[in-house]
Amino acid sequence: MERPGQHFLLSPKVRDLTITELSQIQERTAYRWFRQARWPETGGEACCPHCGNLRCYEMTRSRFKCSAKECGSVFTVTSGTAFAWRKLPFKKMLFAIWFVANSVKGKAALHLSRELGVQYKTAWVLLMKLRETVASRRDEMVLDGEVEIDGKYAGGHVRPKNKAEDRVDRRLKENRNPDRLCVLAIRQRGMFGRTFTRVVREEDGDAAWAAVRDHVSRNAKVFADEHGSYNDVVGLNRMGRVNHSEAYSSADGTNTNTIESFFSRIQRAYVGIHHRFSTRYLDWYAADIAWREDMRRMSNGGLTRSLLGQALKRPTSRYLCGYWQGNKPPELVWEERAAA
Repeated sequence: MERPGQHFLLSPKVRDLTITELSQIQERTAYRWFRQARWPETGGEACCPHCGNLRCYEMTRSRFKCSAKECGSVFTVTSGTAFAWRKLPFKKMLFAIWFVANSVKGKAALHLSRELGVQYKTAWVLLMKLRETVASRRDEMVLDGEVEIDGKYAGGHVRPKNKAEDRVDRRLKENRNPDRLCVLAIRQRGMFGRTFTRVVREEDGDAAWAAVRDHVSRNAKVFADEHGSYNDVVGLNRMGRVNHSEAYSSADGTNTNTIESFFSRIQRAYVGIHHRFSTRYLDWYAADIAWREDMRRMSNGGLTRSLLGQALKRPTSRYLCGYWQGNKPPELVWEERAAA
């Protein structure tokens, strides 16, 4: 029973689905979970993903066939979703989703591969599919109320020289690694505020202006530090500024502590969980951490079901399913999908 004033994460409500309970379900029960999450409107009854026909025949190997003569499509519960062309059992994928949902600061592929007993590449692709799933929520995200904006550089570490006389000032632009990227983040204040992330090359005015224009309501008030990139945002929204060279919080209480706490989570995830990851996928890693930050007040069972439902409504990624032979970065996936 929850005690008055008890933190949500310490209450029994957050533990409504334990690993012990999940391990006791059978494969057919896990399959019903997937059906219910894929077709919640019909109570788990199959619906043709091509024509929307509700009359579908169940075939062998968990396949369905549309009864419409002009369609006749054959599909499964994972067709056209992030789990398309799956080979893992439904129960094992459900375990993976539970482990991902219960990892506060992210999940490493090597760790998941040991827990599921699969190869590292299998665990990595599964994790990236889930990251792409939660990253798609940013497309229609519009923040309101009081929001904070800031940028954090990541990747491209420059190791200092052994001798002090050979070392250079790594803060200068000419001494930086070209792989260094910036995570531009906008976070809404409040217990249930959402977080928008976008990876850019530099923390400049054009990137900040475009992000606020597309994903912040005109009625919102934006808080930022003294960086010159946010000067142009004044023309879009009301602004509050704090000079961090003088204080972290100004005399009137203006601060950007909410967005700084999110950047702290990114740093801890990088150092303590992943240790290193390619900046090629930094956009999806940042979106994944933002999703965890926003969903921290949801129980582990609700979070597992929510992530499963999002993955089964996510269009298949051609990048992760091996359609492209080239080594194209994830941002090209968004461009191709937008042009389609």
